Amino acid sequence: MKNQATRIAILPIAVCVLWASTAANGTTAWRCGSNYSDRPCEDGKPLAVGDTRDPAQKREADRATREAQSAADRMERERLKLEKAQAKRQPVLIDSRPPAPRPEPVAIAANKKKKGQADPGYFSAHDPVATAKKKAEKAADKSASRRGSDKS
Repeated sequence: MKNQATRIAILPIAVCVLWASTAANGTTAWRCGSNYSDRPCEDGKPLAVGDTRDPAQKREADRATREAQSAADRMERERLKLEKAQAKRQPVLIDSRPPAPRPEPVAIAANKKKKGQADPGYFSAHDPVATAKKKAEKAADKSASRRGSDKS
């Protein structure tokens, strides 16, 4: 029994040693034509793939990675909380029938039509200043045409 436990313990240790050795050798990449590989190939050129950042740049990149990870964890917790709250809600049946017609509201005195005014059926905006100018021009034209007809 002890022999079997020793074998089981040796297996993870061997895997770690094997992984560490490949990680140490993994600093070289090979360019094989237009492809890149971690294994050498025919007519392949070795490429040095090292971390050329200085320690300050590495610390800054690590800090940014930690911040992004903490933000991602926070967003995941929020999403899970929202999903849990949503799961408690009952499904809603959406009625596809058209809504019942609403009764006409009782007209208020301010909305009543004035005598003699027809409802245009559409909305039309106008500039009161421009309207006043047009009226003044029409009046000037009429008086000028009257003067012209009186002289003849």
